[in-house]
Formats: sequence, C-alpha cells, structure tokens
Amino acid sequence: MNQLLRFLIVILPILILIFFAKVLLVEEEINFANFEAKNFPEFQLNDLSGNPVEAESLNGIKLVNVWASWCITCLIEHPFLTKLSNNDIEIIGLNYKDTDSKANAWLEKHGNPYLFSMYDPRGDLAFDLGVTGAPESYLLINNQVVGHIQGEMNQSKWETIFLPLIQKAKRSS
Repeated sequence: MNQLLRFLIVILPILILIFFAKVLLVEEEINFANFEAKNFPEFQLNDLSGNPVEAESLNGIKLVNVWASWCITCLIEHPFLTKLSNNDIEIIGLNYKDTDSKANAWLEKHGNPYLFSMYDPRGDLAFDLGVTGAPESYLLINNQVVGHIQGEMNQSKWETIFLPLIQKAKRSS
C-alpha cells in the first residue's frame, strides 16, 4: 500500500503536468471555412474628432480593430497594426467604452495606425458586432464582415486568417 501511495504521489503530478502542457502548448488549428459573411451593422457614430462617420467609408477592403486606451493587449498588438498600416492596409479603429480624451491621448502617445477611429463610448456598435472585449478585429470587404479574430492581432493570425481572405477577394474581383 505504501509503495502504491508513493508511486501515485510521484506519477500523478507528472501526468497532470504533461496533460496541461499538451493542452496549453499545442497550437490550435483555426478553421474559418464555416464563417458566414454578414453585413456590417448599421450605426450612427462620430469619429474621435467629432465628425460623423459615413457607412460608405467601410467600402473596399478594411480591417476594423476594436481597441481602447484601458486595454493592455491593445498596446501589445499596436506595433503590428502600425506595421500593417505602413504596408497600405486600411485600418479603421472602433474605440470601445472609452473616453474620447483618453483615446486621443493614447493615440498621440503610441501613434495612430487608423484611417480614423469610430467613437463608441457605450459599446452599442460593438454589441451589434458581437464584440466580447478588446481587442478584436473584423475583416470587411465592401461592408461585409468576412472574418473575425478575438484577441491580439499578430503576424500568425494575419497570415493564416485574414490575408488568405483578402487574396481570395482580390482574385474574385
């Protein structure tokens, strides 16, 4: 009995560690083949400068990035968004549950990769989009949401999810 107890005390934690390492460290395969395109919700918002945002500004290929000055992960993904913007990817911000003064100060401090940022202080448009928190990114093609990423946008997600959708859209047009 003592040997069995010693064996379990040693082996059980090792097995638990192996299990969690396998679950947490394995890259999850992302399959967006079943993603159904949907219309971008109707909205009436201003940008962070107080100018009304027109729905037509979402035509073409656009990346809509949900962000906020209070969002730590938004700061982590910000350099990558800047890189995309510098490579002629049109990014529109959706400032989520923030104040315009804090959002503008944040962009002033960290740089502004956005064509403009829609100001959604109550989160109404974000709610209609299905946002669960910041950051999230939506790929729009002619006002249609064709892709969605929750969490930080990075090189891997860009290349495996959004870039193929953009390439497909450009081949189709």
